[in-house]
Amino acid sequence: MGTSGNEARGSDLRKGAETLLAVDYFAALRVPRTATPEAVKSAFLKAVKHWHPDRVPVGLEELKPLFGQVFGRLEVARATLSDPERRGRYVASLATPKHETGSAADGSAATAALEFQKAEGLLKKHDVAQATAHLRRAVQLDPTNVAYQGLVLWLRAKPESSAVELTELASELDELIHKDARVERLFFYRAQLRKRLDRSKEAMADFARVIELNPKNVDAARELRIYRMRLERSASASAESREGAFAFLKKLLKR
Repeated sequence: MGTSGNEARGSDLRKGAETLLAVDYFAALRVPRTATPEAVKSAFLKAVKHWHPDRVPVGLEELKPLFGQVFGRLEVARATLSDPERRGRYVASLATPKHETGSAADGSAATAALEFQKAEGLLKKHDVAQATAHLRRAVQLDPTNVAYQGLVLWLRAKPESSAVELTELASELDELIHKDARVERLFFYRAQLRKRLDRSKEAMADFARVIELNPKNVDAARELRIYRMRLERSASASAESREGAFAFLKKLLKR
């Protein structure tokens, strides 16, 4: 594509981005007000194939920050419209004069989502220091998002952390869960902490809650499966031990 072609495409992309940053979440994802959470997720996945910062066309790299803003807003839209309570509050806000063409809070939430995305990418590369910096930025921009706060807490749990420190972190997660009991990662983090504290039953209850919220969470399912297998082996071993003791007692009595 020539220079003029790239300029035209860049102009079109800027206009498209400006539109997505201005319209409401339903319009941004191109879904009706009656869309199910599954439809919202499907629309989000379709949209980010086009607007993910890694999908910036060759020769238009200067648009990457703009793609990042759009991606962040789409992520906020997905999270909001997939959650019944947040969705209800958002729909109500659409009817108020405060909701114009995108508030500063909306922009902050979108930027926070992008910061969180960067943090998760860095964690996959085991760069905890940089990931933590991005996470703290996300929390500053969107201080009500308990998922961001939860990951910050989880990263504070070091291999060398004492039982007292782990207990304090678990208590802080208790508070976040009290604020929003629909965030699966909060239960997963607390389950891991409880497991390290040898509070197995409580940990398994948390893993079970994770499965309730997301039946596709393979890590929680594996934890529950391993725990049940251990219980079954333990019960079997106890039964064999009792049978052995009974047989020995019978032999003694026959003498």
